[in-house]
Amino acid sequence: MAENQFKCSGDCLRCHPNQRQYCASQFTYNSMLMIEKMQASLSTMQGTIDEMKVKLEAIQGNEASLFDPTHVSDSVSEIAQSGDGAVQ
Repeated sequence: MAENQFKCSGDCLRCHPNQRQYCASQFTYNSMLMIEKMQASLSTMQGTIDEMKVKLEAIQGNEASLFDPTHVSDSVSEIAQSGDGAVQ
């Protein structure tokens, strides 16, 4: 069997119309696959961005209470030290 090996010269106008149709359909198919992969990647990134927004809002919401010197937490005792040598 003789194999028909085609080498692209880069000049589509010199190719046979059937070859141009094949090349056009192949480029279109490859473009569609690339767009599908990009859509999947963007969907993944959008999910990550949404998660980061929620975390950032939680951090910003707690920021005022974290740095409020007048707010005393239940976990904070009246003294700064504990254990041996701590003055009560």
